[in-house]
Amino acid sequence: MSTTRKLLRIGIVGAGWPAERHADGYRDCENVAVVAVADLDETRRERFARQYGVPRQYGEYNELLADPEIDAVSITLPNFLHRPATVAALEAHKHVLCEKPPAMTQSEARQMAEVASRRGLVLTYALQRRFTAPMVELRAAIEAGRLGDVYHARAVWTRAWGVPKGLDGWFTDPARAGGGALIDIGVHVLDMAWYQLGCPQPLTVSGQVHHRFPDLTRTEDAAFAFIRFAGGASLELAASWVLAQEADHMGVSFYGTRAGARVDDTNLELYTVGAEGRTRTGRTSSDALAGFRGETKNFVAAVRGEAEPSAPGDQGAVLMAMLEAVYDSSTHGTEVTLAAPR
Repeated sequence: MSTTRKLLRIGIVGAGWPAERHADGYRDCENVAVVAVADLDETRRERFARQYGVPRQYGEYNELLADPEIDAVSITLPNFLHRPATVAALEAHKHVLCEKPPAMTQSEARQMAEVASRRGLVLTYALQRRFTAPMVELRAAIEAGRLGDVYHARAVWTRAWGVPKGLDGWFTDPARAGGGALIDIGVHVLDMAWYQLGCPQPLTVSGQVHHRFPDLTRTEDAAFAFIRFAGGASLELAASWVLAQEADHMGVSFYGTRAGARVDDTNLELYTVGAEGRTRTGRTSSDALAGFRGETKNFVAAVRGEAEPSAPGDQGAVLMAMLEAVYDSSTHGTEVTLAAPR
């Protein structure tokens, strides 16, 4: 394993809010410098460069990728640009940390993973919630057997009223976003659940998406699904931008043979139910940037050969397969089979 600590030079493609969080994360990494940014919007690009002390600016991302002094890049562009920008970066021999969702489709995500493998480069995805303090503690509890056999999860991110727009409204444009609430926020809680379950192979997916508020979005405003995994675990998934409920709900619940748990961005609760009654333990974290620091530190360590990438290209392809299956199941009104039981 390499322990080289030479300066790792990062380029960031896109200069919006996600780029700022990536830059925040890189600031905490040893011998790492963000040396370039690319964005078509000159005002946004210059503001980002000033804020983070970035010495080089480019308009087109291909100009940044042609810079021989850049070792690795963060891709923080809208969904429809994830595949072309990532493939271009990999072909330019840059390691890649790409924002979520991995791509628009599973075929795009598989192509990205194949190029990374062929080139011998790191490709990982910005699924930062894997690194929050509550998620890290829950992972340790599950691995220690405190929950027993975790056989079911319920993943929910339902907004009562919260349709994102993005630049030029790309979030609500299916041609540029690939979907709506499911691919935008549903992917986060889906990944949280799947990751804690141990990333099992999905077998079947049954889903229903809804487009009930066409005045607000051209994509689905809500989606619901049930997923079965190899080994017998199952998952309920709910995501919405608009839903008639009293407040927003976000979190993932897990059910095991010894205990249960609920986790969100700042809280973890463990529940034990037995003949003598119900007990509860919990913790709260106020560190809003822990996930972003964790994802960038893992990426840097993976590039240096000191760790495995937390969310590698092949996992991104499986996540996209599950999301795509929800859409397909809703379109055709049938359960979608992804793999045969073993």
